[in-house]
Amino acid sequence: MTKVRQADAADLDVIKTLARETIDKCYRSFLGDEGVDWFINGGGSDKEIIEHLENIMLLEVDGKIQGFCAAEEGFIHLLMIHPQLQQTGLGEYLLAQVESMQRDEGYEHLRLEIFKGNEQALKFYVKHGWSIVGEEQDASFGLVRVFMRKILDRL
Repeated sequence: MTKVRQADAADLDVIKTLARETIDKCYRSFLGDEGVDWFINGGGSDKEIIEHLENIMLLEVDGKIQGFCAAEEGFIHLLMIHPQLQQTGLGEYLLAQVESMQRDEGYEHLRLEIFKGNEQALKFYVKHGWSIVGEEQDASFGLVRVFMRKILDRL
């Protein structure tokens, strides 16, 4: 059984572990080994989860947390699915649920930012109706940020 629910403080350790595993397995191609190791070992990943905890929706499959999405005020901060379950449709399911929730809160469009080298994520979002609206060099990371937007259908 698959369900989406609001995260709470009791879920924090599981979410942090899932984020670290996903970053370790999926982000090396564009952040490099040093960037990933620094982000995880320096606490950046954990800090980001703690910062967004109140806005995280969890994806549970058979009672186990397998993904999450942090979204607020029409902006998607994070969307991660367990690396072994990517490309199974679970990311699509979670994204659709979060988009619906944001639409129900009155947002007519959603925004997000990702890094240009994250080709898997770029293709995922474009496939699901998102458009690239701009790019900008991020001086703090030395990477190119890609700004995306999706107009939400009104029901």
